[in-house]
Amino acid sequence: MNKIILLALVSLLCFSLQITAQQEDKTGELIKIFNQNSKISLVSNDELVDRLKVNLNDEQTQKNDKLVILDLLLSHYLEKGEFIKFKQLYQNNLSLLNQDALKMHFWESVFSNYSGDYVKSLSASRKHLNEVEKNRNNDELSKAYRILALSNMYLNNKDSSLFYSNLSLNFARRSSSENAVLNTFRTQSVIYNHFGMIGQSTSVLIKFIDQAEENRDFKNICWGTIQIAEKSFQIRYYNEAKTYYRKALSLAEKNNATFYKSVIYRGLSEVSLALQEETEATRYLEKSLPLIKEWEESTNLPLTMLTKAKILIYQNNYEQANNELATARSQFEHLGDKVGNAISLHLIGQLFFKQKEWKLSESYFNKSLNLLEGYEFDSYRLESHKFLAEVYANKQDFTRAYANLEEYQKYTNINSSISSTKAINELTQMYSRELREYRIKEQSQVILTQKKEKELLALKSEKQFSTIILIVIILTSIIIIVVFYFRQLKIKQQTQEIEMSQTLLRTQMNPHFIFNAMSVIQGYIYENDPSKSSKFLVSFSKLIRLILENSPKEFITLETEVDILDKYLKTQKLRFENRFDFKITVPDELVFKKVLIPPMITQPFVENSIEHGQLNIVENGHIHIEFKEQNEMLYVKIEDNGVGRKESEKNKLKKDHKSMALNITKERVNIINKKYRSKATVEIGDLQEGKFSGTLVELNLPLLTEKINLD
Repeated sequence: MNKIILLALVSLLCFSLQITAQQEDKTGELIKIFNQNSKISLVSNDELVDRLKVNLNDEQTQKNDKLVILDLLLSHYLEKGEFIKFKQLYQNNLSLLNQDALKMHFWESVFSNYSGDYVKSLSASRKHLNEVEKNRNNDELSKAYRILALSNMYLNNKDSSLFYSNLSLNFARRSSSENAVLNTFRTQSVIYNHFGMIGQSTSVLIKFIDQAEENRDFKNICWGTIQIAEKSFQIRYYNEAKTYYRKALSLAEKNNATFYKSVIYRGLSEVSLALQEETEATRYLEKSLPLIKEWEESTNLPLTMLTKAKILIYQNNYEQANNELATARSQFEHLGDKVGNAISLHLIGQLFFKQKEWKLSESYFNKSLNLLEGYEFDSYRLESHKFLAEVYANKQDFTRAYANLEEYQKYTNINSSISSTKAINELTQMYSRELREYRIKEQSQVILTQKKEKELLALKSEKQFSTIILIVIILTSIIIIVVFYFRQLKIKQQTQEIEMSQTLLRTQMNPHFIFNAMSVIQGYIYENDPSKSSKFLVSFSKLIRLILENSPKEFITLETEVDILDKYLKTQKLRFENRFDFKITVPDELVFKKVLIPPMITQPFVENSIEHGQLNIVENGHIHIEFKEQNEMLYVKIEDNGVGRKESEKNKLKKDHKSMALNITKERVNIINKKYRSKATVEIGDLQEGKFSGTLVELNLPLLTEKINLD
């Protein structure tokens, strides 16, 4: 009986081991298929990705297999820009990663970079290197120095980043892994591009494509070709960019790489828009959009929305463009993509720039610059400085305009378009297999030496040309600033002269009015009438105080002017024993608007109506003063039923008499016209023919309110 039980247990154990072995074989086969398939296409990986996820969560899958699957899935999500899935997968499998120190530190460094915690990433990459150095495996050493180079890149430690990337390449060449050199070249191209070394980045990409061709890795051949196209676009070499996008498209279509096709169509749309081929740009964008519906949580969708927004801005369709940018920005924030968010903010700045909304434009460009603080050579960062220079110039803030122009020029000189274009043009000739074979056969040391000498001479010439351009820009800027400064100084001097003239004229009005008023008091004294003198003096003192308080001002409210006129006319009525009456008409809306008027500008005409119009002898003497808004001007009418101008001239004792107050008033109106570029007028006429016809005075003054900054 015991033997039977023992045999059963042995059989069960063998069956379990057989199932485990079959499971391991299936997992190994799945991993092998995924690796082979990933060299051709990304689209067909979707089904394989689901199968890998099932195996990852299967308790029967061995730990080592799970770690390999986790590596594949994390790399896959990063490659497609699916950062949400990447972060979730990483965080959900921390316990698994903790069982392998190498993988834990490696993915901690990568995760920290995408989370923006670059200091933590550097620390993790150093721990990873310490672990690797215990085994001295060339493939792992290459990987360790590769992530160490990237961590230093994000911290802008240029020398360290380049140093570690070269170390990574040295160990990759000693490694038995076919992907070690390929991955290192990819890293180097990213690092060179980050530091604005476009020529070196392109050179590495050529080597990357050569290595990918040796490995028959069509996906990476396609990726490298897209990168060369992007470098060409970056330096505005658009025809070259279009050529390489089309080469990449041919590879993608041949291998049914849907993901890369969507990226390429978006790139072709950007190139067409840069060449102002609006129809072509829209056509390529329409081809790209259907290919990315299934990648809704990747950066590919918001990047395509940015391209659509650029086309809409080009078409001046600002409202729809703003909606696209807002949605794209929201998705970038959801994905945690700081650079994508910065690009969205930059394009919003461009949108407001085209609408001449300088303040909003400035705000968004500065927000974009803040996010790109660590990316000195990013093309959108440079473009933000260029646009800000124009924004500040339009706002007449030439100091900040020049500072941004200088910042833009500094980096464009370092990353010269001319040298970068030539570098790409020369390096990409190697792309053709026939040309590479020819260079292998015909190349010699003499040709290489001559080429280096020519490149050195060309580089010197380009640097000299760049220096001359910079000097010309600086001199032009200085001349513009100097001319603007002197122009502003002249305008300021003219304004000061006008204001001094106005002050002088207002000062001249005060003694003139007081002299006329004092003559009234003198008349009462001669008549020996203390009661009337006292009443008149009280009224007159209030009037004088009001005048002295307001006459130094350039403008007073219409309400104050009416108050002065009312007190003045009441004082005059006392003088002439109520032999005339008056009426002042002011609409409430002018008082409510706080309409402004030069102080005492109507008083001389009212005085003329009383004195020269002889209202004291006219039966039912009357003065009507009316204020109203007419033709966007302040219209003032002073109408009396006095003797009129002709009769007044006959009664003058001095034929050479001239009205000083009237001349001063006309001069004040002329000065107002000069300062405020208005069309103020003064017109005086008779109401009707015959004796006692009366006089009509009409003033048209600029309609100003207290809300207007008169300075």
